[in-house]
This record gives sequence, structure tokens and C-alpha cells, in this order.
Amino acid sequence: MNKTIIGYGSFFHKTDIDQISETDHSFLGEHHLFYAGRYAMRFIFEAVLKEREIKTIWLPNYYCPFVKDWLENTFSQIAYYDIDPFDAEAKVNFLEFETTDMVLVNNFWGLKSNTIPQCDRPIIIEDHSHGWLTDGCIESEADFCIASLRKTLPVPLGGIAWKPKKSSSTIAFPALQKNNNIDTVNSMTTSWDAMSLAMQLKDSCEREQDKNVFLSTYNQGENILRDIQEIIPLHNEHEKVIRNALFRDFNYFKSKNSAYVKTKISQNNNFKVLDAKNKVPFGLLLIFKDRESLIQLKQFLVSNAIYPAELWPQNNIKYTYQFLLNVHIDFRYDTQDLDHIADVINRYRPSVLKHEA
Repeated sequence: MNKTIIGYGSFFHKTDIDQISETDHSFLGEHHLFYAGRYAMRFIFEAVLKEREIKTIWLPNYYCPFVKDWLENTFSQIAYYDIDPFDAEAKVNFLEFETTDMVLVNNFWGLKSNTIPQCDRPIIIEDHSHGWLTDGCIESEADFCIASLRKTLPVPLGGIAWKPKKSSSTIAFPALQKNNNIDTVNSMTTSWDAMSLAMQLKDSCEREQDKNVFLSTYNQGENILRDIQEIIPLHNEHEKVIRNALFRDFNYFKSKNSAYVKTKISQNNNFKVLDAKNKVPFGLLLIFKDRESLIQLKQFLVSNAIYPAELWPQNNIKYTYQFLLNVHIDFRYDTQDLDHIADVINRYRPSVLKHEA
């Protein structure tokens, strides 16, 4: 595959993963798969609301703006709390909430874990979208957990909700209506097909016009996903695709690549590399005090065919570091790729945005 055309970025190409070994998944209790993490979240929220009278659903203030808006269109009792997303040691004080509350906590960048109080407390839901199969995910004692899977797994779409085996919740994990008719066509299958085609197109991309086609196809699938509120059960064939990837040890590559690339990044006053502290980070995490610095580096990387993800714009927080750029260093990339990524970052100077060969 020609990386000078497709570059280095977040959207996975279609790839053979059968050679990647599976890791232990004994932590996982009852669970269901979905087309996206937001549907897993809605499923759990609605299940809890059927069992408990919930006054407020609390989300971290620093969170995906698309998911914020999507949830606010569904639930009337959404509110927000502050936590530093760039401090792995920062903890949520669950005892500050009411027992009639439900609190969503985010395993930011795969670096966080939570201690769940054993006394009276709110319902606690953990989002492990950035840390699927990390320590915080595996050791969770939350009432329920959810994750968006397509951020980690090379699948067109995917989300999961589960009740950890270490959970002490008395709320039973709810049943989910199955859909055994694989011929049924709906908006989710249309989105899946578009994403799947985009992955194939990216895999065979050799020209700039090919790149435009796969990006356009990807955007079609993404736009469908953002407009759908209801939970549509997975088709059997789609579930098989997700389950084939679900427990593959992709974190082995992230851990190895993170340890390698962070030794290659020179110190820079414009940003800081977020320390993973022997945990498995979501990617190469660059944090900034101001968004202009982030935008300049992002533009420089893009001009050199490296496509990082800003996680997330439109969030206002009170901490010194307020913005994050994630550079992908997953299983797709070897040491030569990582050397290239580090070299481009090290050549960056503020206001120098032109391409350097």
C-alpha cells in the first residue's frame, strides 16, 4: 500500500488480522455488540432508567461533541462535571454526586482507572473507547461499561456494552432483541457497507483520485451514522466480523510502538508528549496549552501526509493543557514508519507549514 498517497491516519484500511493473536477476555461478563459506541451507551442508559429513578446523567465536560449533542437529543437530564483529561491520576469523587445520579466516566486515552466506592453512590458507567482491553477496562468494577470499537479495531463499525464480572451492581444486564434476518436492508447496513467499501478502497489506493473516492465513501457512511438515533440490532454477518477482531491483541503493537517512538521525539516548548506511565496509550498523545499551536502542528503534519485526530474540539476546560492531538501508532506501522513520524514532528517549527520532502 502506498503511504505517500493514503498517508498515516485514523481510518483503517481492510487488512488480514488472522495472524494477530487473541488476548485474555475473562473479565468480560454479559455483553452485547452494537453498530457504534453511542448505541451501546444509549442501551445501558435506558436499561438503568427502567430500573432506577435517575435525577441527572453526568458526563465529563471534556468529551466528544458529536456524542454530547447526540445524547442531549435523547436524554433530558444530561449535565457535565470537570475532570482533567490529561492527568492519569485525576480521579472522579463519586461521593460528590447524588445516589439518584448516573455518572459516565471516561478512560481517557487508555490511561485511567477508577476505584469504585462500596458505600451508597451513584450508578457508574465507564467508557473505554480509548482503552479497549487496557488495564482500566479489564480491571473495571463499574456497574456497566461501554466502548466504541472502531477506534481500535479494523472494522467498519462497532460498539460494545457489558457488565464487568467484578461489577457489584444489582441491576441485571438487559436482554437485546436479536436480528436473524441478514437480508434486511436498513440505514445501519447502508452505513456498514459504505465503511466496508471505504476500507477496501483505501487498501487498494494508488492515486490521489483513488484517495478522494475512499474519503467520499467513508464520509457517506459516517453521515448516515450521525443521523440515526434508534438502536438497530447487528446483522449476524456484521457481528461475525466484529467478533473476529474483538479480542485480538492490538494493544501489543500500541505498547511497543509507544515505547519506541517517544524516545525519538525531541523536547518541544509548543507541546508535551503525554506520559503513558507504562500503560497502553491510545496513540502518540501530544497536548497543548493553546489551540493555535495545535492547529499549526496539525497543518504541518497533514502537509507531510500524517493525519492526526484532534480529540476533541469545542471543549472548554480550566486546566493548563486543554487540547490534544493524537498521532496514530497502531499495528499498521513499523519502526520505519515511526521514525518518519518522529522526524516530521521534530522538524516542526511554529508558523512553518510548508511541505518538506
